[in-house]
Amino acid sequence: MKLYKYTIKPTSSFGTPLKGDTLFGQLCWAVRYLYGEETLTTLLNEYASDPFLIVSDAFPTGYLPKPKMPSSYLKEDTKQKKENRKKVWLTYQELQKGEYHLARKDKDIALLDKQSTTIHNALNYLTFHTGDGDGFDPYGTDEYILGEKDIYFAIDENRFDKDQLEKSARFIATLGYGKDTTIGKGRFEIINITETEIDTTQSTSYMTLSPFSPKGQEFEKIFYDPFVRFGKHGYERAHQKAFKKPLLLADSASVVKLSHSLPQEKPYIGKALENISDNHPETKHQGYSIVIPIKELT
Repeated sequence: MKLYKYTIKPTSSFGTPLKGDTLFGQLCWAVRYLYGEETLTTLLNEYASDPFLIVSDAFPTGYLPKPKMPSSYLKEDTKQKKENRKKVWLTYQELQKGEYHLARKDKDIALLDKQSTTIHNALNYLTFHTGDGDGFDPYGTDEYILGEKDIYFAIDENRFDKDQLEKSARFIATLGYGKDTTIGKGRFEIINITETEIDTTQSTSYMTLSPFSPKGQEFEKIFYDPFVRFGKHGYERAHQKAFKKPLLLADSASVVKLSHSLPQEKPYIGKALENISDNHPETKHQGYSIVIPIKELT
């Protein structure tokens, strides 16, 4: 697989966090609209055994997250737990060398991301009362203001080439990512595309760049935070019986140690997730994750 790094510049606020599995789903819809349903069906038919595309989360330009490992592996001062939690950003080279003590806080990399919650009140337009008319019925909506981000895409160019990827990504950039795109959220510009090479053969220890499914796989060691995905169908499937089955995943920045190095042409771990929708059984979810080699765990 070939690996590409897209640097994007958000031009609006976002209603949904930029996570790799969600972006993969939207790219599938982009393929459906740009190249036809038959093309998407062909690509997804082999996805469980041979993925054509894997998408990472979005990270601050030039940085990656600190691995989610115990403090003893990170060589952190256990008396400074609160401070350690704020130090989350490292360069690729620092991860390779295991220089976790160099992790930076948001302010150290001038990260301007902000999250806010706006409280609304549900109104019944038949009765013009809130809720059932018995009182206050509030709910909150999240909004994300983001700076420039790097997103990594691994593609099998024999089936889905770089031009198709770029056209699909620009389709989403114009249409919008995530929820509330109809009111202008989720827009961005693609300001740089570079082919990136990661030598997966230099280690047997890896960090993931998106949520993934470890189920049924063998690891000598694994460290992760759990992540529950409450998925929802999009576009024309979003209006009736839209919700998928909940999924339990290992979150981004998980760490695994394998018994062998990964081959250069397969820089990923995980599996495709199937049977996740009662109403659309052909639906698949990205349970794969691109990985980067880190300093060997002992």
